[in-house]
Amino acid sequence: MVFPRCTHTIENDLIRLITVVLLSSILLCTIISNVMLYKINQENVERYNNDMLSQISQSSSSYFLNMNHTIYNFTCSNQVQAKLVQASKSRVFSSATSVNLRDFLILLSYSLPDCELHLFMENPSVLPVHLTNINFVATPGYRYKDDLWYAGFSSLPQERMVHITTPDECHYSLNGGNDGLTVIYRIRNNSNLNTIGYLLVDVSERVLEQTLNLRKQEQFYLKIETSDGKLILNTVPDNRRGNLFEMTAYEPAMGWTLTAYTQNDYFESNALIVMCFIVLSALLIGMGAFFFSAHFARSLTEPLKVLTSSMQEMEAGSFGKLIYCKADNEIGYLIDQYNSMNRKIDELTKKKENAELAQKNAYIAVLQNQINPHFLYNTLEIIRGIADGPSADIIRNCCNALSRMFRYNLKAAGTATLNQELEQNRYYIYIMQLRFDYLFQAEFQIDETLLQYKIIRFSLQPFIENAIIHGFTDHQQRGTLSVSIRRNEDSRIRIGIRDDGHGMSPEELSRLKHALCPASDNDIPEAEENGIGIANTHKRFLSYFGADYEIRLESSPGKGTAVVLLIPRILI
Repeated sequence: MVFPRCTHTIENDLIRLITVVLLSSILLCTIISNVMLYKINQENVERYNNDMLSQISQSSSSYFLNMNHTIYNFTCSNQVQAKLVQASKSRVFSSATSVNLRDFLILLSYSLPDCELHLFMENPSVLPVHLTNINFVATPGYRYKDDLWYAGFSSLPQERMVHITTPDECHYSLNGGNDGLTVIYRIRNNSNLNTIGYLLVDVSERVLEQTLNLRKQEQFYLKIETSDGKLILNTVPDNRRGNLFEMTAYEPAMGWTLTAYTQNDYFESNALIVMCFIVLSALLIGMGAFFFSAHFARSLTEPLKVLTSSMQEMEAGSFGKLIYCKADNEIGYLIDQYNSMNRKIDELTKKKENAELAQKNAYIAVLQNQINPHFLYNTLEIIRGIADGPSADIIRNCCNALSRMFRYNLKAAGTATLNQELEQNRYYIYIMQLRFDYLFQAEFQIDETLLQYKIIRFSLQPFIENAIIHGFTDHQQRGTLSVSIRRNEDSRIRIGIRDDGHGMSPEELSRLKHALCPASDNDIPEAEENGIGIANTHKRFLSYFGADYEIRLESSPGKGTAVVLLIPRILI
């Protein structure tokens, strides 16, 4: 086999691998750094919005709590109560009372700067009092009980003293603004707690921005909505572009929903700058990594190229050529081991040639000794004795069996089918029956479906010969020889050779089992005077089938001997 030439060398693969690993690491670091930068900025924005919303909530609560306290003191004062009670009982509202109430509103306005104040009497015949800028013009025919704020406030429980709404629900002036919010206070009679009027405080959007400290926040915007969805304040410009980070909080004191918006433009520009810097750094590092990996790969793979060239020469049949390598690492160790292997292969090749020649000579000797000379002599004596009588058919059958046995034994050594091996042993049993005047009978129990599987040649005859000689003829004891071939429980082929003849003593059985032990280096047992022998056949089985082969021996004096061979099913 010759190694194919290809462009995918180890050197190129190493360069690609190192470059990909480095660039992937840089890309991963880039992604992780940007994610971390985004998280940090997001946390900073969240923290900033939380702080701003907390400050706004505290400022709004403080402002409106002070407003409530101031107005409660105003409406509960004896002077204001007296004028309001007087106005609620009289049918005509005197100018002096109106002036007095206006003076009271002026005093109240000092505590509520930049807020517009409106005082409405429960008595519809009494005109309202307005404290607002000079541009304020009352709406002709205006009745405050027709406004939406009155309908909404009236539907609330009587104990509810404050109601917050938008200027859109208050139509008491032609030129009133519609930004900010309106806080409505119910004024009760101190003596009987009946409603005697309403005080409306208009808080403009500009006042809210000043109160909540929003005018100096260039990157921060706020939207305030009431619990029923009315918009009170929205500082987000209509033409605002770019991403806004949004965060919502609830203000329990006023019942408002506060939504904070923070610009992300600064974060995005910083992230873009950082990303460009990291990408540029990655390109520079990647170029350096490429040149470094190329130099490293060449120095690493140069000994491997020499090793590959030597292996190609070895593949062509040239052994013994050593490689010089000064690398003091795993590759150097590999080349040293390769040199050692090369020397051993060269030595083993020469030994193999000598061993094959010796094996061939030994095999020839084995073939020459396959047929026991005594067996051949006795068979010919049988034929001569029969020839003196009239049994020509017996002579013909005996010669036919003997010739077939010779033909089978003269074929190349190796394997045969169970059918071929069984047929050869049938001829052998027939000749042995003639030789010993049918001292024993033979019976066969064969599974025909197993006869095409593989078995080693000349492997059953030694066991059958041992059963005939030691079971029957040595002791002139009549009996039956049984040969069976069937499938074992573990799907292996089970070959049984059993005789009911003389049998073996426990000592003899123990010696035979010891001779068949794989670790035993004993010679062939003395009982096997000629032929391949049981021990040699057993070693051939072990050498060919390995751990899938197994032999079992059983014997009792006077009851006979049983040999069981277990071999794997292999088609020839």
